[in-house]
Amino acid sequence: MKGAVPNLCRFMVCAALLYIGFVFAGWSVLGPHHSKFASFMSTSECLFSLINGDDMYATFDFIAFPESPSVWVYSRVYLYTFIGLFIYLVLSLFISIIMDTYEVVKICYNHGFPQSRLEYFFSSADVDSPPGLCSGKSSLEGLCSIIRRAWKFSYHGDYEELR
Repeated sequence: MKGAVPNLCRFMVCAALLYIGFVFAGWSVLGPHHSKFASFMSTSECLFSLINGDDMYATFDFIAFPESPSVWVYSRVYLYTFIGLFIYLVLSLFISIIMDTYEVVKICYNHGFPQSRLEYFFSSADVDSPPGLCSGKSSLEGLCSIIRRAWKFSYHGDYEELR
């Protein structure tokens, strides 16, 4: 489950934005016509109960066609779209993200985990440093040792001795 958390968080942010958009659309258009959509919270509760499959018939049957045909058509398109999108698509994608992570972890346990970026960095690093650099000397002693070695190789190594 730990491997699925980043993907699930990104997915849940997108699904929450979509859900809030549906709540605002239902509240603004259907709010004046029915008490289930009268406030932001009641609209959210109604849509959440629709995701769970509760009270579907009563929600679909709340507006009569002769009273307001345009609101009736909007309510049908709105509710069918919401139910189709959230019950069939969003919940299925949520489950598929978890199942995909399960499959990846299962394959890694059977065939070995891939090398992480940190492990790759350490395996490709050159560890042939001169002895004494990390031997517990103080940093001043180590710095002096590096400067002496650099001075010896850079300034005195190219000259020939005169006789």
